[in-house]
Amino acid sequence: MGGAPTPDVYVQIPAYRDGELSATLRDLYARAVRPDRLRVRVLWQRGPSDAWDPSLAGLPHLEVEEWDHQDSEGCNWARRRLQAQWRDEPYTVLLDSHHRFVDGWDELGIGMYEALRRSGVERPLLTAYLPPYDPADDPAGRDHRPFAIYPLEREGGILTRLTSYSIPRWQDRHAPVPADFLSLHFVLTEGAFNRTVPLDAGVYFFGDEVLTGLRAFTHGYDLYHPHRVLGWHAYDRARRVTHWADHAGWREVHDRSLERLRSLFLDRAASDPAFGTRRTVADYERHIVDDLVLR
Repeated sequence: MGGAPTPDVYVQIPAYRDGELSATLRDLYARAVRPDRLRVRVLWQRGPSDAWDPSLAGLPHLEVEEWDHQDSEGCNWARRRLQAQWRDEPYTVLLDSHHRFVDGWDELGIGMYEALRRSGVERPLLTAYLPPYDPADDPAGRDHRPFAIYPLEREGGILTRLTSYSIPRWQDRHAPVPADFLSLHFVLTEGAFNRTVPLDAGVYFFGDEVLTGLRAFTHGYDLYHPHRVLGWHAYDRARRVTHWADHAGWREVHDRSLERLRSLFLDRAASDPAFGTRRTVADYERHIVDDLVLR
């Protein structure tokens, strides 16, 4: 007799004192065509009044690694710990803990990924700033346009902040759209990404998406935005506490993080083992500039 299906999608969720976590997990499973194919691991950085929702106990293949929030070293520390728990699943999904999903998000997303593979893209990576939802007005407050990512703001000469706008003529698109930048609140790609592109725990928060997208590009990943909405993200932080609100020394950590980014972008990328050899930093810069000119 056959046993339970082996999960083939590793979903990783860092959660820091987030009141949306339980609803996110319930919706993630409820909207999947095949919830049994998911192995979901949460790095739960709980506050003193946070309690685990017992109704989540029946969700299949759900794993929780619990940490006191005071011992947390930030989002990329958490993401790197989660990456290290990959068990050779063919696919991986990186999410935040404040999401909602469309019906069949798993088949839609993997279908887009596999269509790109069939079209000749060796290492496709789907990523997006998912459109917003409002937890206080859901589902009425959901935006149904897929978004593309653009540069927004520099700090100390380093691009640290990105933004998004709806994809032009998205209703007429029939395939994912080539992308320049990566969002760490939604990535769907091959599971080997967890080994090939390790998240940098030395980068505190701002600028991490630029660095991760660059590193993925140098390893031969081609970034794409989904041409249809796969889910929604809560950008309003009213229902969660930020790491920097709890950690008085965050500014010093952030400043060190900026110096690390500057060093990686300008000096050490060629010798840093987390960068790939298929493409260079200069190749990525040309890719971004060429795309922005064409747009």
